[in-house]
This record gives sequence, C-alpha cells and structure tokens, in this order.
Amino acid sequence: METLELVVRSAGGLLAVLGTVWLLTRVARARGGAGTPTGHRLRVVTRASVGRRASVVSVDAGDRVLVLGVTDGAVRLLAEQPALPVTDDPAAPVERSTVAPGVVEPGAAVVPSPRSPVAGSLLDAATWRSVVQVARDRTVRR
Repeated sequence: METLELVVRSAGGLLAVLGTVWLLTRVARARGGAGTPTGHRLRVVTRASVGRRASVVSVDAGDRVLVLGVTDGAVRLLAEQPALPVTDDPAAPVERSTVAPGVVEPGAAVVPSPRSPVAGSLLDAATWRSVVQVARDRTVRR
C-alpha cells in the first residue's frame, strides 16, 4: 500500500511540473517572448562567405538590421542600420542615397547597385584594379 501511495505521489508531482512547463511555454509564445531576452526575434536575412571559415551575415533584429562578421572564434558587429519600412506594394520606390559611392550615411538604407554580367570575371575592369592594388600592397616597403 505504501508503494502504491509513493508511485501516485511521484506521478502527480511529475504531472504538476510538466503542466507548469507547458503552461509557461504557451504564455511565453503568446506574449512573443520566445526570442531574445528583449522579446525580439532574430532572423538571418543573407549570408555571404568571404573565406574558408569566415562570412558576413545580415540579421534582422526587429527594428534594426545588423551586419555581422562571423568566424570560428568570434562574431563582430560591422554595421547597424534601422530596418527598412515594410510595404505591401512591391513596386514602391526605395529611397536612394545621394552620397558618393562607397560612403554610407548613418541611418541610410543600403541599396545594392545592379551587377554587370561580367562582374567578378577576368573581363571586369574592377577585377584587374583589385589585382593591381593587391600587388602594390604586397610590394610596398614598410
């Protein structure tokens, strides 16, 4: 009889703990708190590999977009921008910056320029410019 009472009490305690966990999980999901400690959910928007073990990641963090440099040993914040407003109309114009190319205003939306069909190939002038620049950097006496 004592064994039956012990089993019933143990099962009741286990059900109480599992019920509490289930209830707290439902409440957290309903309040949107299942993301980061501040309640924002993180979403990886894009990822670009820049090496064998390094990449640049664009992360949507609620009202901000973070650009992170990710390696095996570290994650570094490269840039932080306010998120672009979401519109239902895909044809809505995107505001473009009037600053010189390569310069980003704080708080400005970064809009990628259209790529040339030969971009990154041996036929692209920018490829040769970067090769010459690397050669100059390696041959300069320091």
